Amino acid sequence: MVYPFPEEDKEYLTEKLAIVGELAAGMAHEIRNPLTSIRGFLQLLQNKFDPQGVEREYFTIIFEELDRINNIIKEFLSLAKPAQPQLQFIAFNQLVAEALLLAEQEAIMYDVKLIQNLSPELPLLCLDPGQMKQVILNLTSNAIQATGPGGIVIISSYFDAANRQVVTTVEDNGPGIPPEKLNLIFEPFYTTKENGTGLGLTLSRRIVASHGGKILVTSKVGEGSRFTICLPVTLNGTSG
Repeated sequence: MVYPFPEEDKEYLTEKLAIVGELAAGMAHEIRNPLTSIRGFLQLLQNKFDPQGVEREYFTIIFEELDRINNIIKEFLSLAKPAQPQLQFIAFNQLVAEALLLAEQEAIMYDVKLIQNLSPELPLLCLDPGQMKQVILNLTSNAIQATGPGGIVIISSYFDAANRQVVTTVEDNGPGIPPEKLNLIFEPFYTTKENGTGLGLTLSRRIVASHGGKILVTSKVGEGSRFTICLPVTLNGTSG
């Protein structure tokens, strides 16, 4: 089943994201200020304990959880005030390779094999490297976690000359997404993860759209899922 996110959904989603954004902007500063104070006093407090003591392990866990809260706040703010892409021409395969380098540790932890099938003949793309790397990393991380031990995640790219676009796919052989849930996965706060925020795919879709592209999803229960990113090639793009 494919969910291509038709044009008529855009107005509804824009309104929904605007509401989320207003909520995020109002809450972010109120939450961040006490978090900063808590972190500062904890850093002072941990110095009073033996560096080899079990208490240091507790502090590590606390700081990790504080960082997770802070990351959630950052995602809220990204919805409230989306950053304008800082565009530059870049070899897309290089960007993908850098994102997958960051995903390798997670793949090892989940015992998932990452396979790259990147076409060497791609035009340069005009995009924001940081934002697009975040999209690739989000989709790859989701695939790794969905697939689990012994799974395979394949990242492919090719140039669709007929439509003048670079197509990138992130495909896994995991459990797939049920049809009744497929049209919900890009909704803000919708998540099937125990510790998920439900904002990663929402932000990814927004980033791709801000670059004039689109994301398509194909999934079949019991066989896996494929996320496809289509990015347009500008007239100034040259082979890279």
